[in-house]
Amino acid sequence: MMIEFHKDILFDYFMENSQEIITVKDLNYDYSLCSRTFLKLLNFSHSSRVIGKNMREILPFECYSQLCEHLRQVLFTREPVTCVFSLGRDYGGKILKHTSVPIVQDCEITGIVSISHDITKEEILKQNLVRKINEQKELLEKKKQLEAQKEMFMATLTHDLKNPVQAQLMSLKMLNDGMYGKLSAEQHELLEIIIESSKYMQNMLGSLLNTYKYDNGVIELERTVFSVDTLMKSCLNEVKPLAKSREIRIFYNSDIKEDLSGDIVQLRRVVGNLLNNALNYAFRGTDLVINIYKRADNAVFEFINYGNNIPEDVLEHIFEKYVSGNKLTGVGLGLYFSKKVVDAHGGRIFAENIGENKIKFTFELPVTKTAEKASIQW
Repeated sequence: MMIEFHKDILFDYFMENSQEIITVKDLNYDYSLCSRTFLKLLNFSHSSRVIGKNMREILPFECYSQLCEHLRQVLFTREPVTCVFSLGRDYGGKILKHTSVPIVQDCEITGIVSISHDITKEEILKQNLVRKINEQKELLEKKKQLEAQKEMFMATLTHDLKNPVQAQLMSLKMLNDGMYGKLSAEQHELLEIIIESSKYMQNMLGSLLNTYKYDNGVIELERTVFSVDTLMKSCLNEVKPLAKSREIRIFYNSDIKEDLSGDIVQLRRVVGNLLNNALNYAFRGTDLVINIYKRADNAVFEFINYGNNIPEDVLEHIFEKYVSGNKLTGVGLGLYFSKKVVDAHGGRIFAENIGENKIKFTFELPVTKTAEKASIQW
């Protein structure tokens, strides 16, 4: 059996118990009806404090001005309109989402119904979120500026150091070649160690400059056709003194007889970085094994040395900028630069611990004989 309720009873019950802030106003903005929630908001105990009164008499001036503009839009558009406004400090700074709908009878607007609900908590959360986002943006911008200043400082410093180191290296080579008098075997050996150290400094400066250049512009690969043996022998000759000083035996095996295509200057730096890393981090008197072979359509270059395993937390970031396994012998740019070059060739490079005290660095290059000039934006 369906229970019937009188509409007036239902309406009164709704106005008395609704959690929404409800008001009904005539065209002069005088209140005709209001919910108990509205009375509580204004700290009124009875509707007689509101009914028949104009909005101007009830609400703070700023709130009244906002709502007048809001209600004018409702009357003009004859459509529901929503706005957000604050009641001000007198009412606890509450923020309301306010929707007003015109009352239309016989095609004429006779009044306005407004329904509001408190969104103070949501707005405060939103404002706090926006503030935190802006703070993070400011911090990121400051960090970006500091990073740019650091990069410029490094570029300027390395550029200024490059010429003196080059002059020093040339002078040492001339001295070692006997241009200023005959040297003893011990003197030659000492000069070779000093020359090797100067070359290492020169390579580090080159890595710094190249990293700055490639991070701030376009890297251009000058592809030529070259043989693997030509690439490797030139690199191995450069590290012979270092290998000799550390008593490390180098075993070089290559199954690739065909020519490859790539930027041989940049690839020499990659191979040089990997060789120097392997020799510097290997245990004295051990072996460095280099295997080069073809797998599918890639030329694979493997460098296996015997030394302390790379910690897992370092291994994950080994090819990132300024990551180094030894703060005394590197600035953490050689492998970062190597990855940039290998990536530019369309290859990949990775490192892994393949046993106790056994480490392998590998890079792969697509096999192609086409010589071309490529530009890659970083």
